[in-house]
Amino acid sequence: MWRTFVFTFLTVPAALLGFVAGWAVKDLGTGILAGAVCFTLFFIAALVNIILTKRYTAVDAALPVLFAVIWSLILVPFSFGVSLFSAPAFIGSALMLAVCMLAVNRGELKKTWLVLPVLIYVYEMLPVNIPGPFDDAFALTGSAASAILLLLKGRAASYYLKKSGQR
Repeated sequence: MWRTFVFTFLTVPAALLGFVAGWAVKDLGTGILAGAVCFTLFFIAALVNIILTKRYTAVDAALPVLFAVIWSLILVPFSFGVSLFSAPAFIGSALMLAVCMLAVNRGELKKTWLVLPVLIYVYEMLPVNIPGPFDDAFALTGSAASAILLLLKGRAASYYLKKSGQR
């Protein structure tokens, strides 16, 4: 887990360094783009490390939520007047990922089921948006519905096994 912590800790300094370097080389727009690319690369590296972690703790599950809040605060000044980024949908997808990580830790979900919440989380992180609230609503509710159905399926199976005396 220490690698995930290092990657997540370095996201903001790397983004600031990329911003300054891009601005120094060309202009402000290039700096913003370079900072966003650096932040995204470090962030995705941290997410890959989270998926490859064998056992999750509550701190591990809190990391996506923490960085969703930080990333939302960073993008707020750039999203006024344009609906390119939805902070509530991104923070909601982070909460869904955290819940799924804790469910994997308790053995209620298989680790492969983290793929959908991670993909939704990365999609919501990017400042790319189909006009209107539909893509955020579909992405977030699809992720939530799949996690809820899988949790209910696991509980129903354990109830059936307990009732039949096989557990």
